Amino acid sequence: MRSKGSPERTGPAALGKLVAELAARAQPESYDLTPGGTGRRRLAEKAGMSVWAIGRMLRGETLPKVENVYALADALNLDEEAQNRLFDTAGYPSRSNRVKGSNQPVLSIANPPTPDSIADSLGITHSFVRKMLISSINEAVRLQREADQNEGGEAGGAAVAR
Repeated sequence: MRSKGSPERTGPAALGKLVAELAARAQPESYDLTPGGTGRRRLAEKAGMSVWAIGRMLRGETLPKVENVYALADALNLDEEAQNRLFDTAGYPSRSNRVKGSNQPVLSIANPPTPDSIADSLGITHSFVRKMLISSINEAVRLQREADQNEGGEAGGAAVAR
């Protein structure tokens, strides 16, 4: 879930600044992320991202997907403390928190995931996008239940007409 920290410490601008700091101190090799330098290209290659995406992130224009933040942590060879700072700044759960989730109950029809937990597992943190996803999931569930009550459980009638 997104960090509740102040805007100066979280979000795209803070993440871009933090990645630049961590890249400059990365070991065994640091990255010069200034425009025109080779560091952006090298970091992009190592993290499996495009140079364009790295540039947008560094300028604070966008947050990368959760899997790209994990790849950045690997590319920068970050220790656990620095990784946690990176994930928190991006508003994503740390790897250790995601692993803890593996001890959760097995999901089934009797124990389905909630729309909130689906948004969390997908790393959806932007409030508008999150509301849209949750709303869409709830509507899909409602339509499915309505279709299930139809003859033979086939979609049709009022459920599809909407």
